[in-house]
Amino acid sequence: MHVYNACMVDFMYVDDAESLREAVRHLGRCRRLSVDLESDSFHHYGDRISLLQFSDGRRAYIVDTLRVDPHPLSELLGDVSREKVFHDADYDGRMILTFLGVRPSPVFDTMIAARILGKEKVGLADLMEEYLGIAMDKALQKADWSRRPLAREMLHYAALDVLYLLEIRDRMEEEMARLGRLEWAREEFRLVVEGLSPMPERKPDFTRVKGARELDPHRLAVLQKLLEWREERARRMDLPPFKVVGAERLLKLAETVPRNRRELEASGALSPRQIRSFGEEVLRVVEGGWREPPERWPRFPAPERVKRDLEAERLLRRFKEARDRRAAELGLDPGFLLPNASLKELARRKPRGLEDIRKSGILKEWQLKEMGAALAACIG
Repeated sequence: MHVYNACMVDFMYVDDAESLREAVRHLGRCRRLSVDLESDSFHHYGDRISLLQFSDGRRAYIVDTLRVDPHPLSELLGDVSREKVFHDADYDGRMILTFLGVRPSPVFDTMIAARILGKEKVGLADLMEEYLGIAMDKALQKADWSRRPLAREMLHYAALDVLYLLEIRDRMEEEMARLGRLEWAREEFRLVVEGLSPMPERKPDFTRVKGARELDPHRLAVLQKLLEWREERARRMDLPPFKVVGAERLLKLAETVPRNRRELEASGALSPRQIRSFGEEVLRVVEGGWREPPERWPRFPAPERVKRDLEAERLLRRFKEARDRRAAELGLDPGFLLPNASLKELARRKPRGLEDIRKSGILKEWQLKEMGAALAACIG
């Protein structure tokens, strides 16, 4: 157990069972606590929690999850009588659900609160500077949090992520109360928790490669094989796939289909270093993809042919105009007030009035209160 005090930041680095028990005992006496985590997916294969940070507003506890089992914290995170304050509860909550098997609840999400307050900049560093005048070093956002020992400045940064979050939370709650938007926040926070699901399994998917639609099915077979090869190599090397070889390079390989070393070099798809490292491997993968029989060639799903609905299009335009006017009045991002996808679906259903809008279930309760009457006025 190590206690540091640097630049007025008080935090404890928890890296053994004894100090974890002490942290759990202290945090267990708190009715609310701020929570954050650091993952290492930018430097390693797959998602993994490297640190879990907590604070009671006075001291931060930095739990090294690579050195101590964090599961004793599960009860704290799942205790519905204790508020957990996050900045981006969706990502952190999914990571906690995946690796600790618990759904943190209830939550207060300062990123969602920032959007409710109509802020243009909603990052934690932006809120720290706006509310507290504290500048955070953003360069450490993509640091390798799996490296040990952790540098002092990294521990300092991790502590800052949670140490002042409760104070920011209280300031934002006051602002939302003045604007009459606390009910919006409570609904949004509840829906975030209800919507949490484990992190998805990684699967190579040619449909997610920019530019792949320009390939014919034969070359798509090559691209899919290359993606599968890259995924397996990344797993073996414990690297994110993009650090093995970028998707744009794989696309170039699928376009040119090099069959030998000379053609591979001429394609310009791989760097000289990459050719030396795994050029022969890539050629075998390309050959394997090119030899796939036509019945196994992948294809993009055929675009759904939808007959134009002029009435729905006119209704959608009126909905957007009403939404944009109201968003300007409230000082909100129009897409937060009501996303275009929601308006499009509502227009497609052609509601006959406010009751139909309510029954559609498309709008959240706060959106219905703020926009229901204005949308109903667009009908007819």
